[in-house]
Amino acid sequence: MLTPYKAYFRRGPEAAARLFIRLGFSPNGVTLFGLFLGLFTCLLFIWNRNAVLFGFLMIGCGLFDAVDGAAARLTNQITKFGSYLDAICDRIFEAAGALAVAYVSGHWALCFSVTAGSMLVSYAKARASMEVNISNTEWPDFMERTERDIIFAIGVILWGFFPGTFFGKDLLFWVLVGLNLAVYGTLVQRLFRAKRFIESRT
Repeated sequence: MLTPYKAYFRRGPEAAARLFIRLGFSPNGVTLFGLFLGLFTCLLFIWNRNAVLFGFLMIGCGLFDAVDGAAARLTNQITKFGSYLDAICDRIFEAAGALAVAYVSGHWALCFSVTAGSMLVSYAKARASMEVNISNTEWPDFMERTERDIIFAIGVILWGFFPGTFFGKDLLFWVLVGLNLAVYGTLVQRLFRAKRFIESRT
């Protein structure tokens, strides 16, 4: 849903990319450094259990995710493998973040469910593209990775600010319930879109 608007937020990532380029990082090196920061953030949360800090650090890691692409554009090193590596690292961080939250909060089932749904949403797109030629811009679905990550991080922050219970459950529980509904709704949306693409192009 937010993917078409990412191009409007390039100035900050490009400034950061120039710094990393001067430090000798390749675009793929920036990608791997971003993954390291993300995993370190998850371990820090498990250690200090500061949900507010973790939520803001997750948002920071999400913003950093644009730096490798900016570095690739600035150095004219855009490659298909770089895009692939970036996507894999994104999924690793997404799963690690959910695992860290599950460990601290105890919401194992909900965190597992939202992670599984997120991976299925990504796979539904990738698998359809193996059947027929589909442009990446033809998937304007409701709950893509950016939206999932923002809602997840904001939910963690709010849980940190308001640790009490609401209708017998903590706030994070309800955020995860809503996120699960949105993710699986997106999966259904993506399945119908894939069906239309495959049937009309074969």
